Amino acid sequence: MKPKKRQKLCFNCEGEIDLDVIVCPFCAADLREEKPEQARSSAYPPKDFLTSSKNRETMQSLYPPQFPPKAQEEEAAPAESVVQEEEKQKNVFGPTILLTLGVQLCILGLLMLFFSYKGVLILKWNAGFWALYLLASVPLFLFGYRNLSKL
Repeated sequence: MKPKKRQKLCFNCEGEIDLDVIVCPFCAADLREEKPEQARSSAYPPKDFLTSSKNRETMQSLYPPQFPPKAQEEEAAPAESVVQEEEKQKNVFGPTILLTLGVQLCILGLLMLFFSYKGVLILKWNAGFWALYLLASVPLFLFGYRNLSKL
C-alpha cells in the first residue's frame, strides 16, 4: 500500500496541493509565506493580491491573464450596481402582469371569434365583444412586451 502524500489547501483557490509546493499549480499563488490572515480559508483572494509586484510577476510568468486586473475605483461600483439590480427586479412585476393580461384577453377574443355559434360562445359569453377584447389586449401586450424587453 502506497502512503498518502501530505497535502494542504491553497489560501487563494482552496485547491489541494502538496506541502512542498512553492507555487500553486491551479492559481499560481505564492505559497512560501503563510500569513495568519491567509491561513483562514477564504474563497476570495486578498485585495492586495493582484496589486503586489511579486504576485503579478508570478501570475504573468506562469499563465497569461484572461482579463486585466481591477482598479481600486471599480471596487465602489459593485455596491451601486447591486442597488440598481434590486430596483430592476422590483420593476418586473408590473410589465409581467400587463403582458399576461394582454395575452389572456387576446386569447379570449380569439376564442370568441372562432368558437362562437350564432354570436354566442358556448360558455354563455356574448361573442359580440370579441373586437373589444382584441383591441384591449393589443396595447397591454405591446406595452408589457416593450417594458420586459428593456429589463
